[in-house]
Amino acid sequence: MRFILITFLIFTVHTADALEKLDIKLNNYAKACPENTSKNLKTLVDYLYKGGNTQTQRVELFCYWIADNIAYDTESYISGKDTDTDKILISKKGVCQNYAELLQKMCESIKIECHLVSGYSKGYGYSKNKPFQDPDHVWNIVKADGKYLFIDATWSSGYVDIVKSTLTFFKKLEIKEIFAEPDSFLSTHLPGDPRWQLRNNPITMKSFTSNDSIKNMLKLTLPKYNYLDSLKTYIAADSLDRRIISAISIYNFHSATANLIEVGDAYYNKAWTISHNSNQIKHHEAAIIWYDKSITVFSKLNNPYGMKWINNAKKGINYSSYQIKLLKEVAPESK
Repeated sequence: MRFILITFLIFTVHTADALEKLDIKLNNYAKACPENTSKNLKTLVDYLYKGGNTQTQRVELFCYWIADNIAYDTESYISGKDTDTDKILISKKGVCQNYAELLQKMCESIKIECHLVSGYSKGYGYSKNKPFQDPDHVWNIVKADGKYLFIDATWSSGYVDIVKSTLTFFKKLEIKEIFAEPDSFLSTHLPGDPRWQLRNNPITMKSFTSNDSIKNMLKLTLPKYNYLDSLKTYIAADSLDRRIISAISIYNFHSATANLIEVGDAYYNKAWTISHNSNQIKHHEAAIIWYDKSITVFSKLNNPYGMKWINNAKKGINYSSYQIKLLKEVAPESK
């Protein structure tokens, strides 16, 4: 594959200026990272951290290191086999999900806000004549020094092409994909969840696929979209609810089957998690509600996948119902 707090405190978003040229000093520092240091996330981040003085410089160092050291895993891409991000520092290979997850882990380890953004890209395999169904790419939006940065760690490391009938990766630092200029970035990257466009007039799927220039894309946008409120809602939520919020938003933006499945999966995931991590009646009652929501979604699929997860959700309901019965027998007054 090539997401006013109180009076006088206002939630604002600023996007950083695009990174127009390579910072030779930072890049050389990243390149000089000892091999044994780079095999462990903590020691790697500790080393890179010392090379910068600001959050933005440290994120830039992370991007330089990733671009220089991680190769695109064409075999995993072709096979569709999942790659474990935890092993990427050893294998030095990954697909877009791994690149983005690695950058997120690096940023979050030093308390820098970093989000994974899944969406649609005009990269390898894209064709105007082939409408998007599933989101096909993952990148990051990072908040550093109070500004949001658009970063595609995968594309910054190089590109793929067919050589003698074989998909081949070519390493080449693409500086424009690090702290990318927002409009330029959106001309090739469309977030599945429109809040991550960071615009009050998000580009539509139709506009994205019908045009190559951002100027033409902006002629067809969604009206009256308050992305600031959308971001506040998302950031304030826990991880379970973030997944649900994003899944619903992605499906409403582009009602493909894959996006409907993600809504059902998000509901089921919340139900399973709260039912298997609590011995309180109220949590099992909530789990039943979320299992029911997942059944409603999976019923719309009318396929074996949907039937499988409907059955699993019913088992989940039975499990929580049984736990509620046991808890009431032990402590009838507890809720």
